[in-house]
Amino acid sequence: MSEVGGFVRVSYVGTVFEETEPHLVIMDINLPYFDGYYWSRKIRQISTCPIMILSARMSELDQIYGIENGADDFITKPFVMDVVLAKINGQIRRTYGEYAKNAERRLLQKGNTILNLDTVRLSTPRQEEVLTVKELQLCHMFFEASPNVVTRQQLLSAIWDEEGFVEENTLTVNIKRLRKKLENVQSSLELKTIRGIGYQLTDRDK
Repeated sequence: MSEVGGFVRVSYVGTVFEETEPHLVIMDINLPYFDGYYWSRKIRQISTCPIMILSARMSELDQIYGIENGADDFITKPFVMDVVLAKINGQIRRTYGEYAKNAERRLLQKGNTILNLDTVRLSTPRQEEVLTVKELQLCHMFFEASPNVVTRQQLLSAIWDEEGFVEENTLTVNIKRLRKKLENVQSSLELKTIRGIGYQLTDRDK
Protein backbone atom coordinates (compact mmCIF):
# COMPACT_ATOMS: atom_id res chain seq x y z
CA MET A 1 0.00 0.00 0.00
CA SER A 2 1.42 3.39 -0.96
CA GLU A 3 0.29 6.97 -0.52
CA VAL A 4 -0.03 9.34 -3.48
CA GLY A 5 -1.05 12.99 -2.99
CA GLY A 6 -2.57 12.30 0.42
CA PHE A 7 -4.65 9.35 -0.84
CA VAL A 8 -3.99 5.65 -0.33
CA ARG A 9 -3.54 3.30 -3.27
CA VAL A 10 -4.86 -0.08 -2.16
CA SER A 11 -3.25 -3.36 -3.18
CA TYR A 12 -4.64 -5.24 -0.19
CA VAL A 13 -7.09 -4.46 2.59
CA GLY A 14 -7.54 -5.55 6.19
CA THR A 15 -5.43 -4.63 9.18
CA VAL A 16 -3.41 -2.16 7.10
CA PHE A 17 -6.57 -0.40 5.92
CA GLU A 18 -7.90 -0.09 9.47
CA GLU A 19 -4.55 1.22 10.73
CA THR A 20 -4.20 3.77 7.90
CA GLU A 21 -7.86 4.94 7.93
CA PRO A 22 -7.74 6.52 4.44
CA HIS A 23 -10.17 9.31 3.60
CA LEU A 24 -10.63 8.06 0.04
CA VAL A 25 -9.74 4.86 -1.85
CA ILE A 26 -8.91 4.60 -5.57
CA MET A 27 -8.32 1.11 -6.94
CA ASP A 28 -8.40 -1.04 -10.05
CA ILE A 29 -10.56 -4.12 -10.53
CA ASN A 30 -7.63 -6.34 -11.52
CA LEU A 31 -5.64 -6.83 -8.32
CA PRO A 32 -3.50 -9.68 -6.96
CA TYR A 33 -5.33 -12.52 -5.17
CA PHE A 34 -8.77 -10.81 -5.07
CA ASP A 35 -10.39 -8.28 -7.40
CA GLY A 36 -11.57 -4.75 -6.68
CA TYR A 37 -15.18 -5.85 -6.26
CA TYR A 38 -14.15 -8.11 -3.37
CA TRP A 39 -12.14 -5.36 -1.68
CA SER A 40 -14.98 -2.86 -2.12
CA ARG A 41 -17.28 -5.19 -0.23
CA LYS A 42 -14.66 -5.72 2.48
CA ILE A 43 -14.08 -1.97 2.89
CA ARG A 44 -17.82 -1.33 3.14
CA GLN A 45 -18.02 -3.71 6.09
CA ILE A 46 -15.74 -1.46 8.14
CA SER A 47 -15.85 2.01 6.54
CA THR A 48 -18.03 4.50 4.67
CA CYS A 49 -15.09 6.32 3.07
CA PRO A 50 -15.50 7.10 -0.67
CA ILE A 51 -14.35 4.34 -3.03
CA MET A 52 -13.49 5.09 -6.67
CA ILE A 53 -12.72 2.35 -9.18
CA LEU A 54 -10.26 3.27 -11.95
CA SER A 55 -10.20 0.54 -14.58
CA ALA A 56 -9.64 -0.33 -18.24
CA ARG A 57 -12.82 -2.38 -18.12
CA MET A 58 -15.46 -0.39 -19.97
CA SER A 59 -18.59 -2.57 -20.05
CA GLU A 60 -21.80 -1.31 -18.44
CA LEU A 61 -21.98 -4.56 -16.46
CA ASP A 62 -18.58 -3.91 -14.87
CA GLN A 63 -19.63 -0.39 -13.91
CA ILE A 64 -22.97 -1.54 -12.47
CA TYR A 65 -21.27 -4.36 -10.55
CA GLY A 66 -18.72 -1.92 -9.14
CA ILE A 67 -21.38 0.44 -7.81
CA GLU A 68 -23.49 -2.42 -6.45
CA ASN A 69 -20.48 -3.75 -4.54
CA GLY A 70 -19.90 -0.49 -2.69
CA ALA A 71 -17.97 1.84 -5.02
CA ASP A 72 -19.10 5.47 -5.20
CA ASP A 73 -17.76 6.09 -8.72
CA PHE A 74 -16.34 4.13 -11.66
CA ILE A 75 -13.85 5.81 -14.00
CA THR A 76 -12.77 4.09 -17.22
CA LYS A 77 -9.34 4.30 -18.89
CA PRO A 78 -8.13 6.24 -20.75
CA PHE A 79 -9.15 9.13 -18.52
CA VAL A 80 -8.61 12.88 -18.33
CA MET A 81 -6.69 13.75 -15.15
CA ASP A 82 -8.63 16.99 -14.60
CA VAL A 83 -11.89 15.02 -14.63
CA VAL A 84 -10.52 12.49 -12.14
CA LEU A 85 -9.33 15.27 -9.83
CA ALA A 86 -12.73 16.98 -10.06
CA LYS A 87 -14.45 13.71 -9.12
CA ILE A 88 -12.05 13.21 -6.20
CA ASN A 89 -12.72 16.74 -4.95
CA GLY A 90 -16.46 16.17 -5.29
CA GLN A 91 -16.32 13.00 -3.20
CA ILE A 92 -14.21 14.75 -0.55
CA ARG A 93 -16.63 17.71 -0.36
CA ARG A 94 -19.69 15.48 -0.03
CA THR A 95 -18.09 13.30 2.62
CA TYR A 96 -15.97 15.71 4.64
CA GLY A 97 -16.96 19.23 3.51
CA GLU A 98 -19.32 21.83 4.92
CA TYR A 99 -22.35 19.54 4.72
CA ALA A 100 -20.58 16.52 6.22
CA LYS A 101 -22.07 16.92 9.72
CA ASN A 102 -25.60 16.99 8.32
CA ALA A 103 -24.80 13.97 6.17
CA GLU A 104 -23.54 12.07 9.21
CA ARG A 105 -26.84 12.67 10.97
CA ARG A 106 -28.76 11.33 7.95
CA LEU A 107 -26.66 8.18 7.62
CA LEU A 108 -26.35 5.84 10.60
CA GLN A 109 -24.14 2.76 10.47
CA LYS A 110 -23.92 -0.30 12.69
CA GLY A 111 -21.82 -3.27 11.66
CA ASN A 112 -22.16 -3.78 7.91
CA THR A 113 -25.54 -2.01 7.81
CA ILE A 114 -26.43 1.58 6.94
CA LEU A 115 -29.73 3.30 7.76
CA ASN A 116 -30.41 6.22 5.41
CA LEU A 117 -32.93 8.54 7.05
CA ASP A 118 -33.44 10.57 3.86
CA THR A 119 -34.13 7.75 1.42
CA VAL A 120 -35.80 5.56 4.08
CA ARG A 121 -33.59 2.62 3.17
CA LEU A 122 -31.73 -0.07 5.06
CA SER A 123 -28.70 -1.35 3.17
CA THR A 124 -25.53 -3.42 3.21
CA PRO A 125 -22.93 -3.80 0.43
CA ARG A 126 -25.03 -6.73 -0.80
CA GLN A 127 -28.68 -5.64 -0.68
CA GLU A 128 -31.09 -2.79 0.05
CA GLU A 129 -34.61 -2.62 1.47
CA VAL A 130 -37.11 0.24 1.56
CA LEU A 131 -38.68 0.75 5.00
CA THR A 132 -42.15 1.88 5.98
CA VAL A 133 -42.42 5.01 8.13
CA LYS A 134 -42.93 2.98 11.32
CA GLU A 135 -40.09 0.60 10.46
CA LEU A 136 -37.83 3.60 9.90
CA GLN A 137 -38.77 5.10 13.27
CA LEU A 138 -38.17 1.79 15.05
CA CYS A 139 -34.87 1.20 13.26
CA HIS A 140 -33.71 4.75 14.07
CA MET A 141 -34.37 4.21 17.78
CA PHE A 142 -32.54 0.87 17.78
CA PHE A 143 -29.53 2.29 15.92
CA GLU A 144 -29.27 5.24 18.32
CA ALA A 145 -29.67 3.09 21.44
CA SER A 146 -27.53 0.08 20.43
CA PRO A 147 -26.28 -1.92 22.26
CA ASN A 148 -28.64 -0.78 25.02
CA VAL A 149 -32.08 -2.33 25.42
CA VAL A 150 -35.12 -0.31 24.28
CA THR A 151 -38.29 -1.14 26.21
CA ARG A 152 -41.60 -1.86 24.52
CA GLN A 153 -43.14 1.06 26.38
CA GLN A 154 -40.46 3.44 25.09
CA LEU A 155 -41.17 2.31 21.53
CA LEU A 156 -44.94 2.57 21.91
CA SER A 157 -44.75 6.02 23.53
CA ALA A 158 -42.27 7.47 21.04
CA ILE A 159 -43.80 6.15 17.83
CA TRP A 160 -47.52 5.66 18.44
CA ASP A 161 -48.22 8.21 21.21
CA GLU A 162 -50.00 10.61 18.84
CA GLU A 163 -52.40 7.86 17.76
CA GLY A 164 -53.71 7.14 21.23
CA PHE A 165 -54.19 3.54 22.35
CA VAL A 166 -52.41 0.97 20.20
CA GLU A 167 -52.44 -2.79 20.68
CA GLU A 168 -49.02 -4.17 21.56
CA ASN A 169 -49.45 -6.71 18.76
CA THR A 170 -48.99 -3.80 16.33
CA LEU A 171 -45.47 -3.31 17.67
CA THR A 172 -44.78 -7.04 17.46
CA VAL A 173 -45.83 -7.14 13.81
CA ASN A 174 -43.59 -4.20 12.93
CA ILE A 175 -40.64 -5.76 14.79
CA LYS A 176 -41.16 -8.98 12.81
CA ARG A 177 -41.14 -7.06 9.52
CA LEU A 178 -37.98 -5.17 10.49
CA ARG A 179 -36.23 -8.41 11.39
CA LYS A 180 -37.17 -9.84 7.99
CA LYS A 181 -35.70 -6.83 6.21
CA LEU A 182 -32.46 -7.09 8.22
CA GLU A 183 -32.30 -10.71 7.09
CA ASN A 184 -33.06 -9.78 3.47
CA VAL A 185 -30.12 -7.36 3.26
CA GLN A 186 -27.81 -9.94 4.91
CA SER A 187 -27.18 -7.63 7.85
CA SER A 188 -24.71 -8.56 10.57
CA LEU A 189 -27.17 -7.00 13.03
CA GLU A 190 -29.55 -9.02 15.18
CA LEU A 191 -32.66 -7.66 16.86
CA LYS A 192 -32.99 -9.69 20.06
CA THR A 193 -36.08 -9.98 22.22
CA ILE A 194 -35.30 -9.34 25.89
CA ARG A 195 -38.17 -11.18 27.53
CA GLY A 196 -40.38 -9.00 29.67
CA ILE A 197 -38.45 -5.83 28.81
CA GLY A 198 -38.05 -5.01 25.11
CA TYR A 199 -35.50 -5.36 22.32
CA GLN A 200 -31.74 -5.06 21.82
CA LEU A 201 -29.89 -4.44 18.55
CA THR A 202 -26.51 -6.20 18.50
CA ASP A 203 -23.80 -6.96 15.93
CA ARG A 204 -23.16 -10.68 15.46
CA ASP A 205 -19.69 -9.97 14.05
CA LYS A 206 -18.47 -8.47 17.34
